[in-house]
Amino acid sequence: MISALVLGEDTRSFLSVIRSLGEMGIKVDVVCYDKTSPALKSKWINHAWHFNYQAYRIEEWIECVIESINSNHYDLVIPCDERAIYPLISHREKINSQTKLALPNKEVRDNLFDKHLTKKLATECNVRVARGELIYLADNSYEDLSRDFTDKFVIKPTESFNEDKLSSRNKVAIISNRNEYDHYIKHADVKGQQFLVEEYFSGTGEGVSLFACKGKVQFLFAHTRVNEPRSGGGSSYRKAIPVDPGMAQACIAICEKTRYDGVGMFEFKKNYVTDEWILIEVNARFWGSLPLAIHAGIDFPRYYAQYLLGDYTLRDTPSANYNLNAYARSFTSDIYDTRAEMQFLAKNDGQLSSITNTLKRLASFARVITNEKIDSYSKQDPAPFREEFKQLLNATVLDKLHGKFVKENQEHHMLALQRVLYTLEGTGRLVFVCYGNIMRSPLAAAFAKIFISNTHLDFTVDSYGFHQNEKRPSPVECITMAAQLGIDLELHRSKLLLQQDLSDNDIVFIFDQKNQSNIDKYYDIEHVFNLAHFIPPGLGYHEQIDDPYGGGEAAVKHCYHLIIEALKNIFERYLMLKE
Repeated sequence: MISALVLGEDTRSFLSVIRSLGEMGIKVDVVCYDKTSPALKSKWINHAWHFNYQAYRIEEWIECVIESINSNHYDLVIPCDERAIYPLISHREKINSQTKLALPNKEVRDNLFDKHLTKKLATECNVRVARGELIYLADNSYEDLSRDFTDKFVIKPTESFNEDKLSSRNKVAIISNRNEYDHYIKHADVKGQQFLVEEYFSGTGEGVSLFACKGKVQFLFAHTRVNEPRSGGGSSYRKAIPVDPGMAQACIAICEKTRYDGVGMFEFKKNYVTDEWILIEVNARFWGSLPLAIHAGIDFPRYYAQYLLGDYTLRDTPSANYNLNAYARSFTSDIYDTRAEMQFLAKNDGQLSSITNTLKRLASFARVITNEKIDSYSKQDPAPFREEFKQLLNATVLDKLHGKFVKENQEHHMLALQRVLYTLEGTGRLVFVCYGNIMRSPLAAAFAKIFISNTHLDFTVDSYGFHQNEKRPSPVECITMAAQLGIDLELHRSKLLLQQDLSDNDIVFIFDQKNQSNIDKYYDIEHVFNLAHFIPPGLGYHEQIDDPYGGGEAAVKHCYHLIIEALKNIFERYLMLKE
C-alpha cells in the first residue's frame, strides 16, 4: 500500500491534501503543528505526530521528522507550508532517496519565495506589479513613506517565514495612518531588516491556482474573494470565476521562466472599474483556497501525487474546466470576520449599515445547500467540521459560561492538586509557566522554593515561558516589587519551555487561558493546573492571573499578591493533609 506523510495544521490546505490522498487509497500519516487542530479528526489519518516549533527547536524538529520519514519508508512526503518546506529542502540529502518529496524546484525556491525577487522576475516577464522598493523601516517614519507611496501603502516582509524562526509568520500590513505604522514597527522585528514597501493598489483579490510539470502548466483554476478582512490577509469566503486570459499568460510565463514543477497559487489584485490588475505574490505550495478548487472540480493534490509517483500523463495544453458556480467558506474565520466587519461598520457608518451588511452575509450561508462548501466539511469525513463547530462554540459561549462556575469548581481543583502533590512528593517538580518567564512565573517559583525549604517539603521547583527569546531579565518593576517581598529576581533570566524539559513527574502551573491554550496545542503534559483557581475566596473568584506587563508597579503588586496567596493556600492545605 502506498503511504504518505503530510505536514501542516489547518482545515484548508492540510485537510484537503489528507482527504485527497485518502480517497486515492493512500495510507496517510501526518505531522501536525497544533494538537487541537480539527483536521486531526479526519478519518483518513492513520497516525499523527505533533512535532512543532514551540516545544521543539528547529534542529530537533527536523531530526524527528527525518527519523519518522526514514523509519516508516514513506513513498510520498507533502509539506503544506514553508515551516516544513524550508527545513526539508535544507536536509533532503538525509532523506531516503526512494521517498518522493513534494518540494519546489531550485529556480522556484530561489525566485518565488522572496516577494522582492518575485517582483523582479515578474517584471522580466512583463507582468504588472505594484510600484515598490526595499526599505529599512527602522530608518523611516510614516511621513517619509507616505511622501513616496501616498498615505496608504503596504508593508511586506520579503518572506512569509524566516528559516531561522519558523515558529511565527511574518505579517503583511496595509498602512493608512501613523498609528497603524507605529503599531507595526513596535510588533515586527524591523532591526536590520529590509521590508518591501509598495504603493497601495485598489481592487479585489483574485487567485489563479495551477499545477505545472517542469514549466508546462497542466491545470488552471481562478477564484475571487467574496469576503476578506479589511486589514489584509487570507479571505474567509471565495467563489470560482473564469480564468482571466491575461493572468493566465502571466502565470504561464513565470512558470516557463522558473521551470515550475509543482502546485501553487498566484495572487492578483484586480480593479473592476479600470479592469487593471497586478500580481501580488506567488504561493509556491498548497494554498488556503484549495478546498474551493477541489470542490469546483480540480483536485490538485491528486494530480500532484500522481505526478510524483509516476502515474500521471502530461497534457499538451492547460485545462481550466470546472464549476464556475462553486463557493467555499472557512467557517470559523468567516464568523469572526463577519463580527469584525459588523463592529467596524457600527462604529464608522452607523448601526443600520452594520445590521444590513451582517444580515446580507448571514443570508449567504443559504448557498450551503446548493454550490457552497465549508472548508472543514465533507459528507464522507464530517468529524473535522464537528470539531471546528465545537471549538467555535466553546470559544464564544461555553468558556464564558464556565467562568460563572469558578466557585463551584474551586474545591474540585484543590482536591485534584492535593492528590497529585501527595503522589509525587519526593520525585515531583513544581513548574511555573507564563508567557515570557520574566514576571509571573519567576516570582511564583522563587516564593515556592522559599516555602518548600521552610516547611521541608520534598519538591524541586523551576520556571519557564513560551516566549522564543531567551535569557531576558525581569523588568525593573518586577525586581523592585519582588525585593519588597524578600525575593531576589536580579539574576533571573528567561527560559523557553521545550518538550524535552518535561517529565511525568512535573506538576505544571499556568496563569491564564492563553497559557492553557499553548499547553493544549503544543505540549504533552500529565499534570496542569491554573494557579488562579487556588486564590483564596476572600480575594474573589478568578479565572486567570493577568499578565502585568506594561501595567507598572501597581499591576505587578496586585499580580504578585494573588500569586503568593494562591501558593500559600495550596501549601497550607497540603500540610494539613499530611498531618
